[in-house]
Amino acid sequence: MLYWPNPVHKRHLTEAGPGRWRADKTPCPDDLTVAERDELFRTSIAEDPSEPCSKRYNIRRTARGLELFEAQCAREGERVVCHGYPTNHIPVKVLRVLRAAGTITRAEYDRLV
Repeated sequence: MLYWPNPVHKRHLTEAGPGRWRADKTPCPDDLTVAERDELFRTSIAEDPSEPCSKRYNIRRTARGLELFEAQCAREGERVVCHGYPTNHIPVKVLRVLRAAGTITRAEYDRLV
């Protein structure tokens, strides 16, 4: 899998080119570094682990609280290319995995469900 940013979620320049944020898209946080982005993607949880193009999810812990992220993937020939963006929902079965891994606490899980 290869991560490639989608400019419609970006306000600033990325490796995909200039940001082209649209009001109907959730903008990525301005303080999210490339290293943090790559780590969020690398440790993301697939909604359906048996499907390479399954949506993927992760949570970022900040001083402002939890930030939820979703990644969508698509096949481009033989490879899978994905892009991620903030979301306000993570499926319960993925939240269970994040809770079991210690990424979120039981109280955070209960609030997010």
